[in-house]
Order: sequence, then C-alpha cells, then structure tokens
Amino acid sequence: MNQTANQAQQPRLATIVVAGGQGTRMGGVDKASVKVHGVRLVDRLIAQLPPATDYVVVSPRELGLPLTCEQPPFGGPVAGIHAGFEYLLHRHPDLEFIATLPVDAPDSPQILPRLFAAITADSSASVALIRSQDGSLQNLCGIWRTSALKNSFDQLGSPRNQSVRRLLAQAGRIIEAEGTGEEQDYDTRQEADAYISSASENVRRAKLDH
Repeated sequence: MNQTANQAQQPRLATIVVAGGQGTRMGGVDKASVKVHGVRLVDRLIAQLPPATDYVVVSPRELGLPLTCEQPPFGGPVAGIHAGFEYLLHRHPDLEFIATLPVDAPDSPQILPRLFAAITADSSASVALIRSQDGSLQNLCGIWRTSALKNSFDQLGSPRNQSVRRLLAQAGRIIEAEGTGEEQDYDTRQEADAYISSASENVRRAKLDH
C-alpha cells in the first residue's frame, strides 16, 4: 500500500471522553453508567461521534469500551486528559487534532463540527472551545491541535490534580465557537433527571467536513 493510501486511513481527529470523576455532585454515582432510555450516557455520547472518529474513554471502571485511566485513579480531569492523550498518540502518532468531551455532556459530539471548522480555519489557533449560550466557556468541550496539547503538557509538568484552566494557560492562542445548547453538562442528580425526562430516544452522528 502506498504512502498516500496510508495517510488517507489515518484519522485527523480523535476524541477523549472524560469520565473518570467520582460523581460527587450526583451522589457518588458513575456518571458514565447513568441510563437515558435504557442507554448509558457514555454510550449515548459515543453513538453521536462522527463515524471516522477514534476515541478512548478515561475511567477507572470497566465499561466494555476502549479505556484508559491515570494512575492512581481520580487525579483530576487534566490527568485524565493526559492519559487519554498518551493512549491515542500510541495508536495514531500522526494525529492532527484531539477533542475532549465530558461524559456528563452526552450530546456534546454535536458541537464538534463547528469546533473543527473553527480550528481548521485558523492555523494560529492551539485550541477551540465552546462558549455556551449562557456565556460560560466550556473548558472540557474543545478541540486541540495535537502539537499544542503536547506542548501544554510539557510546560505544565505533572498533570495530577491540575485544573483545566492551568492547562489552557499554557496553550497559546485559544479561539471560541458559539454553543448550540448541545454542549450542556449535567452535574447534579436533579439536572440529570431533567435531561433523562427530556432527551430524545434517538441520537444522530455528528458530521465533520473533511
């Protein structure tokens, strides 16, 4: 097989699903396994990823999915992202972009197309993040240039118990894309119950313009 064919098979974008928290605000439950219409949140999220997007779930729990976890577990979201980053780069050394999505934002794959369009249109951008309709910046809903994420980790030092804001402070140029509401996360039991009662049974794949 020639080099061009090999390059065509390599994904440009892969996704880290951050699911390694302790779910404290939701009563200590495993958020990934909360069910909506009989489907776990983690499966609902994965079902909406673009078809050609590889992924890894960061969690210390056995979920029957491509999985990795920081060691020891519960080292915070940045440690989880770092574990996911190493997992994906081992599989795809030439990966161009890496998305991060939190498992408690189960419809967040739907905002990947606008994030992907934003970062591929601006070669100076290190990371594209979603600005929600309420004005808040969603630090875990984003797409990084792989080289920028690596550089940010190199500058940060140990990722354990670090905040996502500190990781982003090393990123360089950050751009924003407007949210649609599909990036909303559900942190508490009440919020999760509201989502469960309102969510559609059907999900759709996100579509990236390659």
